[in-house]
Amino acid sequence: MSGADSPKGGTIPATRETLPRDVLTYLWRAEPLSHIKLFALVLLLLPFNYASLELPRLIVNGVTDSIGGTVPKLFDFDLTWPDFLGGGVILDLTGFEVSAFGLLAGLAALLFALQLIQQHITRLIEMAKARLGERILVGLRRQLFDIIQRLRPEAPMKSKAMEVGNMLRFEVGPISPFAGMAFAQPLKSAGLIGSATLLIFTQNATLGGCAIGILALNYVLLGIQRRDNATKLQIYQREAVALGKRVMAGIDRLPLVHGFATSPWERAAVDGRLAVVSEASLDLKRQNFTDRVLNLLMSDVPTLVFYFVGGWLALTGAINIGQLVAVVAAYGQIPEPLKELIEWDEKRVVAQVRYDFARYYLETQEVWPKGSQDDTGWEGLPFDGGLKIADLGVVDPAGSLLLDGVSLEVPAGTAVALKGPDAGGKHAVARVCGRAISLYSGSVRIGGHDLSSVPESVIGRHVAYAGGDPIVLNASLRDNMLCALERRPGRPAPGATEPEPAGLDDAAQLDRAILGALGLAGLGDLVVRLGLERRLDPEASPALAERIVTARAAVTDAISRRQQETGRVLIEPFRFAAFNRFMTLAENILFAAPLNDTRGAASLLSDPGLMPELERLGVADDLTALGLSALRTLAELAGGQDAIADIDTKGLLRAEEMTAARTLLAHAGTGVGLAADERALLLRVAGRYCEPRHRFGLIDEDWQQRALGTRAQLAHLKEVSGIPLARYQPDSYCRALTMRDNLLFGRIAADRAGAAATVDDLVRECLKQDGFIAQVERLSLDVALGEGGLPLSAAERGKLTLARCLVAEPDLLIIDDALAPLAPSEQSRLIETVLARREGRTTLVVLDSAEPLELFAQVIVLAHGQVERIEGAAELSANGT
Repeated sequence: MSGADSPKGGTIPATRETLPRDVLTYLWRAEPLSHIKLFALVLLLLPFNYASLELPRLIVNGVTDSIGGTVPKLFDFDLTWPDFLGGGVILDLTGFEVSAFGLLAGLAALLFALQLIQQHITRLIEMAKARLGERILVGLRRQLFDIIQRLRPEAPMKSKAMEVGNMLRFEVGPISPFAGMAFAQPLKSAGLIGSATLLIFTQNATLGGCAIGILALNYVLLGIQRRDNATKLQIYQREAVALGKRVMAGIDRLPLVHGFATSPWERAAVDGRLAVVSEASLDLKRQNFTDRVLNLLMSDVPTLVFYFVGGWLALTGAINIGQLVAVVAAYGQIPEPLKELIEWDEKRVVAQVRYDFARYYLETQEVWPKGSQDDTGWEGLPFDGGLKIADLGVVDPAGSLLLDGVSLEVPAGTAVALKGPDAGGKHAVARVCGRAISLYSGSVRIGGHDLSSVPESVIGRHVAYAGGDPIVLNASLRDNMLCALERRPGRPAPGATEPEPAGLDDAAQLDRAILGALGLAGLGDLVVRLGLERRLDPEASPALAERIVTARAAVTDAISRRQQETGRVLIEPFRFAAFNRFMTLAENILFAAPLNDTRGAASLLSDPGLMPELERLGVADDLTALGLSALRTLAELAGGQDAIADIDTKGLLRAEEMTAARTLLAHAGTGVGLAADERALLLRVAGRYCEPRHRFGLIDEDWQQRALGTRAQLAHLKEVSGIPLARYQPDSYCRALTMRDNLLFGRIAADRAGAAATVDDLVRECLKQDGFIAQVERLSLDVALGEGGLPLSAAERGKLTLARCLVAEPDLLIIDDALAPLAPSEQSRLIETVLARREGRTTLVVLDSAEPLELFAQVIVLAHGQVERIEGAAELSANGT
């Protein structure tokens, strides 16, 4: 294969997912029957509307006739064709004689009944429109998300994940209200206008001609408005999207902005975009204001014309008073549906722009065809994990040749290594087999099946790829693992050969499988650590809390023995009569921690509910002085008060307190008194101080005794300003502490190197002996890993990627760069452990130079995009390669 060749994706070619260009076409195709049902409701409304327009004429004429001596008749009604159509009676009802009052009462009751019927039909129409709009919106969002799910790995996403999410949530949202009215609203408005115009014509042809002329003028002006609105809205939408992209680009570059001081350039770029968006917005608002004025004139002026022309016709005897009232009433109905038509067209423009926006983002050539993720008909497919590659070629997006005619075979059930330079092609082979590259030439057969022709759902069940770009969800550890198993709605389905294997039906068995995979991937220590860092609610889990308190004695005894053996202090226990050097000053004073308050114990020292007690005991001013001394020391270390934000304050100050701290230091000692909020800040700083951590020399023996005396005086407090306090009791579980602190009932000696690791090892051993370790590990599965897995190291994120693959138990496991952050010795140990556990299953490992080659049945060396040689591991190791 030459570099100029264009690789194809096997038997499933790249396709373009197209949506209809016009939003109306899409909406009709989505729910044609629902639109037809709405048409029927609209047509049902029109006869009742026409009859309600005719009744005012009958009422007026009936009253005037009865005054003139004519005997009134109820339901004496006739409908005729206009004179210019040749005249003639359409409907003639003779009615029956009643009194004048009876005529008025009967016609009024009939008019009221017609109004009720119209309101009911209108309600049915509006509800049907709302339901239809929601169904179409759900269908559109589902279709767009389906396209996203079928994007090939090479798809050049034209947006960030946040932009796509906002598009699905907000951008296509305005389509919903328009979708329900897309066809029914213009039919309803046109029908109401038509029925009113028809009634005007039946009364007088001149007035009917005026009505048609005014409507034609409105139509012309509406077309002009529509074109202008569409153009200006598209300009505004385009500029707003460009502004959003520029802001997100600035966020992506924040580390560079801070590192190279390019903030003025970034601000100027965004300011320029803001000016363009502002001008586009003002232009759109000017157009809307002009349209509203024009629409108002087109609504009011024709009404005056009808009053004038109709009055003149009545004076000349061309029409009677009843006809004039009917004409004016009928024309009075026209502006409202005409306004609805204008609003419909405005919403159509908005819906079209939002629809085009979605199409722009999601129409791409790099999309798998429909059905490529459906495994219907592939159930029970035999899959042995063997791999056979023939004449494989890959070209990167820049046109560089990654693989050129690579052919190799990996027998089922063996472990094979890919070796060679990083750019030699080993990573490209692994990525093709793991479907991280889908555009290639040649043939790749896994388990005897062509990789490009087998649905993704089948490959995903039998093949797992651990690449170098770890994905950590902002979810619990359990959910991060389950995402490899959630193949069917309802419950996870781990296993290589069955979609939903037996034996993993309950949560406990599933958790054991997850924990086993995490341990195999070298994350056993992380699992225990996350479990021990959890806070437990003793009311929700009383048995577990009691067991932790029971295990406390064994843990503290083991630590005491180790301290005696080594002569090193590992922890300092909580004792009411002793000052704990590794607790903050606030914790030492309160000997408790606040519940349901993330600010910590230090915030309580400045709380109005505790301040009177501190002042009564005479320690408030001393604490304030200590906080000021700590701030001054920080300023000295930073080289000045203005540079405090540039150093690590080790928790003494929070980001939102920096400005207040600089202001306070500027006038402290000048004779200016402290404001209430400044004193509160100093109390919080003092409360956060811990001598072994900050080492400012502010806590001496005298201060320790004063803290203990204050502790004794405050021992009666159970809450502060409604915030309950969880006290440290040796015979009970403290809800505010982590499980580790509850087991230790003390604090780890932070100034002793290696103390934390030693203590964790001792705790783990005690829990294993007590049979308690399994519960701690299961608790760790509920711990949230945070956005991007920030609490985890790069090595731990890579191990998590491997663990996710292991829990799926694939027939073919491909380990690429997932373990790259690990030290070579740790990589070797982990690979050896994984291969031992997966004996009899196919494993393909991309190696650096440090791994032991004897672990593999064969080693394939690639260089310059081609297979350089394939040798047995023992032979290759003997050659020193």
